Amino acid sequence: MSPTRHGGLRVRDADRVDACALLDTARDDGQLTADEHAGRTAAALRAKTFGDLDALVGDLQIPRNLVRSAVVNPRRRQRSRRWIPAIAAVVAAAAIGALVGATTTERPGSGSSLPDLTTAQGIESFLADYRAHFGDLMVDELTLHPNFAYVERGVADRTQTFSYRGEFDESSATDRDPRARPFDLGAIDLPMLARYLAGAPQSVGAPESTITHLAIERSTELLDDGPIIAIYTKGSGSGGFLQITPAGEVLRVSRAHH
Repeated sequence: MSPTRHGGLRVRDADRVDACALLDTARDDGQLTADEHAGRTAAALRAKTFGDLDALVGDLQIPRNLVRSAVVNPRRRQRSRRWIPAIAAVVAAAAIGALVGATTTERPGSGSSLPDLTTAQGIESFLADYRAHFGDLMVDELTLHPNFAYVERGVADRTQTFSYRGEFDESSATDRDPRARPFDLGAIDLPMLARYLAGAPQSVGAPESTITHLAIERSTELLDDGPIIAIYTKGSGSGGFLQITPAGEVLRVSRAHH
């Protein structure tokens, strides 16, 4: 790779994520040791320009799914677009989700009257219960499994954890981190999320897999610290995940290993 072209151009959060994805691949296929990976990843998250990222990835072999990234393809650095890993597969899978219907409620044989909380209809039902119970949709962290959920929410100077199985039960409370910043679950575009949920198995390369859970929290990878939705799937011993913003922008895809 010949770096440095447009090396002084400022990078976006998406470019930092692309660099981290490349570093992850380099670690997984033996190009980098664990220590080298950790050091370069930390530096990638602090990078301000493409020159900074060039210095971190310029000696690495580039996997096929990353060759179109502006991080490794300088010709793309002046375009106003966000590149994402496996974007074609994700968009196609989302389209499939729109066609096959994305509001499935219960999994066959579940025997539960609670809607599957990893479907759009289940999430909509959960949000209605959440608003009715708390009076708003603010949250610190939320994890949704098919039949139950966990919530972390700030109350005064405490962080309270609740479990949900059709109703909310407080399970613990701890001193609140002064850096904690809640976000609004009402910002989630549910029709968009429905499509990604329905297409998630195809997106991660495991069409026979099912969604195990969703995690909604502020990102630990992006410098703007915005909330992300991570959708996890698993089937036949393999699993993968994809991360999207509440508005539906794909941030990362980790494909299933068979």
